[in-house]
Formats: sequence, C-alpha cells, structure tokens
Amino acid sequence: MASAKPGFTVRTLPVLLSLAGSALLLAGLPARGQGLNNMRDQLIIHYCTLAVNADFAKAGKTVPAGLAKDTCTCVAEQVNARATIQQAETICKQQAMGKYNLSP
Repeated sequence: MASAKPGFTVRTLPVLLSLAGSALLLAGLPARGQGLNNMRDQLIIHYCTLAVNADFAKAGKTVPAGLAKDTCTCVAEQVNARATIQQAETICKQQAMGKYNLSP
C-alpha cells in the first residue's frame, strides 16, 4: 500500500470534476457487455486517469502506485451502478483517500 508523505495535502482528485462533462456524455451511453470492458467504461477510466495524473502533476506530486487505476475503476463501477458522476466522484475520492492515506 502506498503512503503519502506527512503533511501532504491532496488537491488532486478535484480534477475528477473536470471529467464530469465528458463522463456525463459517456454515462448516457448504454453499457454493453459485462464487466469494465465495454467502450463506455474504458473511456471513463481513460479520461479519469488523465485527470488524476494531471492533477497530481499540477500539484508537483507523484501519483501513488495504483491510485489512478483504483479510483477510476471505482468511478466506472459506480456509474454502472447508477450513481451520478458527483456521487461516484465523492465515493471514490473517499475510498482513495482512506486507502492511500491522503489528507483533504
């Protein structure tokens, strides 16, 4: 499990909000097939990963190993479970902050 440096303030996952516009369009597409292998899920994960990486880069921090994958997979799963983008972001951000010991 990766751990953040003491005093590390995360302003990283708010960039997921920039994903909202694209994800809203993608969320309206029908999910075909099971799992996270359909095009909609892959697009959500792709754009989410770009947003997470960009946010950490902007903060001058290294993305903890596995954080982007875990968080973005969570977002796609939450959208598939009919959560709104905002709900998915909130749920997944909280999970990532706990798992990776990040502070708000």
